[in-house]
Amino acid sequence: MNKIIKSAAFSAIFVTVLLFSSCDTGNGGDEIPKKTGVLILNEGNFGSGNGSISFYDEKSMTITNNVVQSANGGSEIGATVQSIYQHDGVGYIVCNGPDKIEFINMDDFSYLANPETNLSQPRYMTVVGNKGYITCWGPWDFNDWTLPDSYIAVMDLNTKTIVDSLECGSAPEGIFSIGDYLYIANSFETNITVVNINDLSSSKINLASMPEQFSLDASGTIWVSVSSGLYGINSMSREKTDSLLVSNIDGKIAMDGTGEKLYLLAVEPWDPNKTNSASEVRVFDTKTKTLSMTALITGEDFYGIGYNGTTNKIYVSDSKAFSGPGQIYVYDDQGVKLDEQITSVGPSGFVYK
Repeated sequence: MNKIIKSAAFSAIFVTVLLFSSCDTGNGGDEIPKKTGVLILNEGNFGSGNGSISFYDEKSMTITNNVVQSANGGSEIGATVQSIYQHDGVGYIVCNGPDKIEFINMDDFSYLANPETNLSQPRYMTVVGNKGYITCWGPWDFNDWTLPDSYIAVMDLNTKTIVDSLECGSAPEGIFSIGDYLYIANSFETNITVVNINDLSSSKINLASMPEQFSLDASGTIWVSVSSGLYGINSMSREKTDSLLVSNIDGKIAMDGTGEKLYLLAVEPWDPNKTNSASEVRVFDTKTKTLSMTALITGEDFYGIGYNGTTNKIYVSDSKAFSGPGQIYVYDDQGVKLDEQITSVGPSGFVYK
């Protein structure tokens, strides 16, 4: 579900025309790249089934759109692409509208198995051992637009099927694992559910704002983005350690390759009287626990952010309001723009391979 649709639903109750080299328009026939690069998640228009995956070659600075479709005889993903998780050469494409997980070979993007469809509004995934854990919003209660039956789906990675479920709070978004513990961001509440996967006992860490995503720094502190900034959590004691107020934080964050710099996406609140929303990337130093006084990158309508720790490149996406092809921008770690490319509809996330 893209941010626009998510915001519309949430408000009820209260991240190619231009031609360029090596660009595939989705008609098939292009050679599928089998090299190190960046997968770009394109959500598509919610309910239209036009989510897709693009591949960006950092060396040649070229992009290929619709690589999964091209690798599978023109067969489209046919859903809204919410997230991608990479593990042991398998790409787990988490989709909704319809709800499913597609399994692809990360080398050539071909399908590995039939999709798993025993899910209800899946969002994000993590892996511990031979189990995958997927945050699921569950069905809406349309009487008051709440999500009373949210849960964590448990997948057997060998059979690629859902075998169990775990309890959590309402509207789980990001999920993070370290050691024997899962951390689950309950985005319609102001807390995080922590689950011990050995005995399935659980507890909650209370916050002052609604949590979104997680990232681990070099010291072992887990940083969680919330609607008003950041919280730090000690991964050993599982207790809050720090908090930081950040104006207009979007909830999407990306850690650098050293675990010492956390990049935050901040977007001006939507204003019906403005065509675009001012956006910026801010840098949080996890060692000194300080936020940069000025933005590293500025622009408009930023929707997603990522960091390739191997090449030290920052990726930012612009969904172009889901009105057509989106765009990505590539920067070095000093904020100097290196490239920009046109994607498919709704680019929002990045996976590096």
